[in-house]
Amino acid sequence: MSDTTTRSAERTVADLQREWIFAWDKAEGSAPREFRTVFGRFYDFDADVILFDEADPERRTFRSVPEYAEAFWPAFTAMRSAAHAVPEGPEVLVSGELACGRMVFIAMLTAPDGEVTCLKCHNSLVWQRTEKRDWHIVRDQTAVEALPYEEAVRYFD
Repeated sequence: MSDTTTRSAERTVADLQREWIFAWDKAEGSAPREFRTVFGRFYDFDADVILFDEADPERRTFRSVPEYAEAFWPAFTAMRSAAHAVPEGPEVLVSGELACGRMVFIAMLTAPDGEVTCLKCHNSLVWQRTEKRDWHIVRDQTAVEALPYEEAVRYFD
């Protein structure tokens, strides 16, 4: 792969990783959406995956996208709102048909009762490009830590 091709792939994957986190945004009062509709361009629902997010209270490792969606989407769609900011990254390395992207994102989540939870998340995604489809997520490792509201709001306009 040439340097130009590699840099182009790095930019493509970085853009996809940013788009992926912002796809989790939810405006207050927005209509319900289906996981597959929102995230179908980021995941191959039939692919072999390993997805782990510390936000899961049961700390499960998911080996299929539908299992991951089933675990996260109902609680997420019940939220009043969700907003994300990216203060760091994504930084991307590409090697052939695999790419690794790392970023830090801030999540501001408002529960149905109005309680706001703020998180700082260190996220690493592995993307794969196949003959069947362009870049899609095959691995996710997200570490989560609580963030005081006063600190979190600094990341949002």
